[in-house]
Amino acid sequence: MSEQAAQRLEEELRRELREAQAAHSQYLSELEATAEASRAARSSREEGLPGDLDDDPAMTVLTDTSLPDEPRIQVLHQLGPSLSRRDEFIEALLAIVKDRSDSPAVREAALQALGSAAFQVLRFRPHQPAYDDALHDLVADPVPALREAAVGILAQQHDPVVQETLIQGLRGEGSLPVERERAILLLAEDDHLDNLPWLRELYRSGSESVREQSVRFMGSYPDARSTLEGILRDKNESTSVRQQSGASLRHLAPDRFEAVAKEISTDTTDDPEVRTACLTALQHLGDTARVYADTEFVHRMQDVSGDESAPQVAQVARELLERRPDL
Repeated sequence: MSEQAAQRLEEELRRELREAQAAHSQYLSELEATAEASRAARSSREEGLPGDLDDDPAMTVLTDTSLPDEPRIQVLHQLGPSLSRRDEFIEALLAIVKDRSDSPAVREAALQALGSAAFQVLRFRPHQPAYDDALHDLVADPVPALREAAVGILAQQHDPVVQETLIQGLRGEGSLPVERERAILLLAEDDHLDNLPWLRELYRSGSESVREQSVRFMGSYPDARSTLEGILRDKNESTSVRQQSGASLRHLAPDRFEAVAKEISTDTTDDPEVRTACLTALQHLGDTARVYADTEFVHRMQDVSGDESAPQVAQVARELLERRPDL
C-alpha cells in the first residue's frame, strides 16, 4: 500500500470513528430524555426504582414496562455488552425474562443478552443457577420463540430435564415445547442417548436439509450402518444426502464404505457428483494401499478414466491411476 493510500485509509477510519462517537453521544442524550420522562411518569404512579438505580437512565428505561418495546430493546443493543458486567443489570434481565406479563419482544431480547453475558463464564457464575431456573421456566412459556430458545440452550448443555421432556413429547406422553423435527435434532446433539429410531423417523419424513442432518447424526450409531448404506446406494436420493451418508458410513464402517464406493464410482448410470465424491474419498481418505491392491477395481478405473460422458469422474479416475505406487 502506498503512503498516500495509507493516509486516505487512516483519514477514513478517523472519520468513521468520529461519526460513531457522535451517534453514541446522541443516543445517550436521547436515552437520558426518555429516562427523565419515565421517572416523571413513575413518580405520578408512585412507582420507582431503588435510588442508585433510578439515577441510571439505562436501567430506568429498560425496566419501565409502560414504555414501547423499541427504546427498551435499544438499550440492550446499544449498551448490553458494557452493562452485562454489572450484577444489577443481569438481575434485571432475569426478572424481565421471567415476567410473562412483559412484552415478548423485550423478553426475547433480554434472553439473548443473557446468553451473551453467560459466555463470560467466571463473571456470570454467580448468576448461573438463576439463569438455569429461568430457562427451565421458559420451557413451558406461552411464547413460542422463548420456548424454542430456552429448549435449544438447555439441550446443547445436555440438560437431563429438558431431554426427558423432549423424549416424553416424542413418545406422546406429554406436550412438546418445540416442533417434532426440532426436538429430534436437539436430542441428537447428545449421542449418548438412543436417538437412532427418531433419526430414522426424521429421515423418512424430513426435507432434504433435514434428511442430510439426520444421516449426519446417524454416523454416531453403529446400528445405522445398513441404513446409511441403503441411502448411499439410493439413486433417487439427492446428491448432498447421499454424500453425507457416505461420510457417516465411512466413519462407522470404512471397509464397507470402500466396497460400496467402488461399486458406485464404476457405475456409469449413477450420479456423476456422487461417483466423483466416492472416488475422491477412496483416493484421499481411504486405505490407498488396499485400494490400489484391488486389481479388478484399478482395471475398471482405466475404463472410467476414458469415459468423457462424465468428464469430472474421468479426471478423478486419471488422477487416482497416476498416483499408483508402481508408477
